[in-house]
Amino acid sequence: MLVIPISSDLYKVVKEIVQSKRIIFVTGIPGVGKSLLIQQMALIASEAGRDVHLLRYNLARQPFETEVNITKYPEIDGVTDPAIRKAVGLWARQAVQNWHETHPDPSQLLIGELPLIGNRLIELVEPGDDEAEKLLSGEQSLFIVPVPSWEVREVIEETRKRTLADPQNEQEKLDAPPNVLRAMWQAVNGLAREIGLTKASPQTPYNPYIYGGVFEAILQHRPSQLLLIDQVLRPSQSVYELELLAGTLVPTAAEANATMAEVESRYSRDELAELVQNWHKLITTNPIPPDPGPELRLPLPDTLAGAPEETALTAVQRTALQKIVNLPLDVEPDKLIEVLDEALCTLGVETAVTTANVHKFDVYDSYFNVSRTSEQSGLTFLRGLLQAYRNVLLDLQKPPHTLTVIELPLLRIALETSLRQFDLS
Repeated sequence: MLVIPISSDLYKVVKEIVQSKRIIFVTGIPGVGKSLLIQQMALIASEAGRDVHLLRYNLARQPFETEVNITKYPEIDGVTDPAIRKAVGLWARQAVQNWHETHPDPSQLLIGELPLIGNRLIELVEPGDDEAEKLLSGEQSLFIVPVPSWEVREVIEETRKRTLADPQNEQEKLDAPPNVLRAMWQAVNGLAREIGLTKASPQTPYNPYIYGGVFEAILQHRPSQLLLIDQVLRPSQSVYELELLAGTLVPTAAEANATMAEVESRYSRDELAELVQNWHKLITTNPIPPDPGPELRLPLPDTLAGAPEETALTAVQRTALQKIVNLPLDVEPDKLIEVLDEALCTLGVETAVTTANVHKFDVYDSYFNVSRTSEQSGLTFLRGLLQAYRNVLLDLQKPPHTLTVIELPLLRIALETSLRQFDLS
């Protein structure tokens, strides 16, 4: 059943993708809505006349888990052995190329799910020198990263608890529980810190900007698109129910045996374990420094306590700041920006602030290059406050990331509350 509203921007984006691409891979950690998105893509693609084929890691792995292989490479605490993971990845890369060659009709569409983390099908995003590379890096393919908002991610975690307690589908029994979802997010956040994408603490809760940024970096060698999911979608059946499939890519017994033999001949046990440990080498071996964003100088937190009382504003500065406070809540953003610029000028900010290319779900330190100072804490705070507010107005007053009718006045009230801490009379 289709649960994406046909009037939504998400539906329009998904429809355009499934109509124009030949191979679509949905990637990301568990708990971001990959399976639901795949289900909805398959439905929309079928409505558009496409014959949908599916590649899913959990299904492709099963032919490798023979009695012989499981004896040699047993699961430990439910975790698949590195040898089997590698074999699935090697097989999948060739399988995608084989599918492309044996299904030349433009109506054929392959949709795949790529977990990536822990070396699960990472081979499909790593550059290679085979025929599959042309296909995977070409215009016919697209790697999608669904990025749930904070609210949607919370709903996904709650839903996961419910489906694990009462699974509707055999595959739901294999879903990662909420504690594993959080652990995988922390691993992604750790990668973001390692490559300099964020300054967030290791314990910071899920953040869509950090999450999307890491996977965007991982997919640097592939045509990719981040897909913000900011609307809760509630399917009436299991997200694994796919009734309209033309086929599913799974290895034959002969293919599984041949690939396992290849893995055993090419890699030692230690090398396989290292591949799992360093599944993220694409970004950690040669990290791409992120755009630091516009400069923003802020006071040290411990210098702020008495800053409003200790800050002596000039008459010109007080007048400029009071002018901001006196503007009506529904003032046009362009007019407010004009008044902000006047105030910034009186505070010693000589040039207009360059805005960062950000989205509504970004985190503060990720789109500003923040530095801290203990000098002139009050004035520094006011400058930073107005710069940050100005940046928000410029970046978020145009679709599709516009501030809502609730967010805009709330931010304005917060701004005025901060300004009123200072003597503006």
